[in-house]
Amino acid sequence: MILINNRLTVRDAGSADAELLCGWWNDGKVMAHAGFPNGLGTTAEKIRESLAGDSDATGRRHIIELGKTPIGEMNYRTKDGKTAEIGIKICDFTEQEKGYGTVLLSMFIDALFVYYGYERIIWDTNVMNERAQHVYEKKLNARNAGIDGDYVNYEIRKCDWSKKPPYIRLRREVPPDYHAVEELTRDAFWESSDTGATVNEHLLTHKLRQSAAFIPELDYVAEIDGRLAGHIIYSKAIITDKYGINHGIITFGPLAVAPQYKGRGAGSALARFTLAEAGRLGYPGIAIFGHPDYYPRFGFRRAGDYGLETRNGDVFDAFMALELIPGALMIPGGRFYEDPVYDELSDEETLAFNKGFPHKEPLAFAGIERLIERLEPLAAEAIKSLNLRCLEDMRTITEEAASKLPGIDGRARDVIREVMKAHGRVWGNTNNKKRYD
Repeated sequence: MILINNRLTVRDAGSADAELLCGWWNDGKVMAHAGFPNGLGTTAEKIRESLAGDSDATGRRHIIELGKTPIGEMNYRTKDGKTAEIGIKICDFTEQEKGYGTVLLSMFIDALFVYYGYERIIWDTNVMNERAQHVYEKKLNARNAGIDGDYVNYEIRKCDWSKKPPYIRLRREVPPDYHAVEELTRDAFWESSDTGATVNEHLLTHKLRQSAAFIPELDYVAEIDGRLAGHIIYSKAIITDKYGINHGIITFGPLAVAPQYKGRGAGSALARFTLAEAGRLGYPGIAIFGHPDYYPRFGFRRAGDYGLETRNGDVFDAFMALELIPGALMIPGGRFYEDPVYDELSDEETLAFNKGFPHKEPLAFAGIERLIERLEPLAAEAIKSLNLRCLEDMRTITEEAASKLPGIDGRARDVIREVMKAHGRVWGNTNNKKRYD
């Protein structure tokens, strides 16, 4: 299970988390509320063995993260075919009593109902924990099922569950998803059909899965309200240094979000989680081609800052990189090479592949003139000087770079944003705005 709500993430606990859990479980202060004032006295090895037995069907332990920092744990265990018993601990005392528990429990319970098929959720809390009882009864609408010794029992049934907390569920892509993901990807990139070019990102996704460069461990979909909302796919790549030696890195793309779910955080959730997962898997770094005002929020920098070039020796803002291991991308004379499948996408093959999907009419060509005619003369001349062909090309120009051009003041930048938005595109630095994709 991977659930994301803004900066909060709930993810499956793995063997790499054993030391972290061991520290919490052996801390009497953390475990006192559960009846273990001296801790459990367990070992990391025992925890690893226990985690190896977790499954979706029988139950799992999970790590709670705030940003990139682990702050607690959650778990569920199947009591019978339709009942799950859950637990939660915010182990970082500095993050307690901030309202995280309500958010975490809301999305955890909802996910167990929506995605895992449970009909009833049960849990308990110490009779002295009046604050928790207030949250459960007043904010979660849980039913007090009575007192058993020092504990108050609670339950919620699916038929009574009315909370629909905003969260995104991530999971690994599986073969039954393939066609739906490809159709979603085509829809996500259909805005680019107004460039006069054939949209082929869905074919690229299809072919990448068949490539030896494909990384299935980083192949994830996003779901919102039980429906497919987005997808990200990774593949192996190389950087060749000035001596002709190849250094293995990775890349991702397409990163696709269904049009109806844009702006709800699916793209950011997919990117943030998989980048962290790539680091946990030991990959040294990532290079991509993408929106130069969007990806820096995830830590990407201009690839030229690392001394990297494209295979043709070019450096530009939309070519970006991120080190997962410090110093891993500082490769003298490094040139970036994707898998050959990225170049094996002919229009003929794409048109043939499109026959497997509902027909869509290409959008009318959106030339750069649509922007130029809206700008004041000085700003218009500045955009003309960039020799861009269509609005899509404007996405390769960062807001910072545009701001340095004559006439591209705050008003001109707002006009650019408006025109791009009217044609289904985001432009400029949106990091401080209330949007995600």
